[in-house]
Amino acid sequence: MIARRVAALLVLLPLAAACSRARSAPPPPADAAVTEDQSVVARVNGTAITRKEMDERAKGTLERLRDEEYEARRSALDDLVTEKLLDAEAASRKVSRDELMRQEVEAKVPPPTKAEVADLYARNKDRVGGRSLAEVTPDIEKSIVQQRSAERAQSYLEEMRKKAQVQIVLVQPRTDVPIPADALTLGPPKAPVTLVEFSDYLCPFCQKAQTIVDEVLARNPDKVRFVHRDFLLGRPRSMAVARAAQCAADQGKFWDYRHHLLTGPGDWSDDDLLRRTASLGLDRNSFQACLASEKHDKAILDSSEEGTRLGVHSTPTFFVNGRRVRGVRTIDQLQEIIDSETQTGS
Repeated sequence: MIARRVAALLVLLPLAAACSRARSAPPPPADAAVTEDQSVVARVNGTAITRKEMDERAKGTLERLRDEEYEARRSALDDLVTEKLLDAEAASRKVSRDELMRQEVEAKVPPPTKAEVADLYARNKDRVGGRSLAEVTPDIEKSIVQQRSAERAQSYLEEMRKKAQVQIVLVQPRTDVPIPADALTLGPPKAPVTLVEFSDYLCPFCQKAQTIVDEVLARNPDKVRFVHRDFLLGRPRSMAVARAAQCAADQGKFWDYRHHLLTGPGDWSDDDLLRRTASLGLDRNSFQACLASEKHDKAILDSSEEGTRLGVHSTPTFFVNGRRVRGVRTIDQLQEIIDSETQTGS
């Protein structure tokens, strides 16, 4: 099946997950909801435990399962859309779907040069078990071709979707994401789209996502309010680095320091965190005293706990007006969601 073939190629692109859009089931009548919430699911020595109490305790897991159910449906829907588009294009050219993919993907992927193979070998020499360049060249060439094929397949499918009249009416369920009064935000307070990111500075995918976030904010200066939320992954330096960013916020430099953490190289040691203050004009002594204290630890931990309550379990996790987006997405994927929010007013 051509859809499976395309899907196999796209698996090679971890950053190319499809953007989400889904419709929640209509809520039950208010009286029914109240009755269900207050229904008794257990009694302990005569004391009742209600469904509402149970669901509140399991909220994070239930939120995550709801989104996973949506993502399974959306993935299946994307496969069906892809099949329809490929069928239509193949029919218009009077070729098979396999031939269409050969023409648009395989035929347009250039083979790797010797220099490209040698460069990839040099950058991964410690991972090839002592094998020579000649020994691993076939594997390297295959890897490069697979990656380029995945990229070309993704590009071709996006081209077809833009040309076709594809209307997705599956609407993603939304999560109520509280924004604390003291939350660190960028953009207009009353922007139509609120983009919340739960992140850990040490997560390499959060670092990669920063370039995307920068572009999204540059494209949508009047449409998007961006909200930073800490979500510690439990790595040895996660708290120290999150604390450093909050210490920079004390001097009005949070966003500059945050950007430096996510885009600048470093080893996350105290010396590294202090070194980063020099180019940003921070008072080093005040920063160092703050870094040695625990004044911001509760707020950081509270943010992480809120993420857990919302079903966050990896970083980066974004919420676009409550619509969950996990992992690094392309600029176009995030922009599609933002556009759908501003166009529909939903």
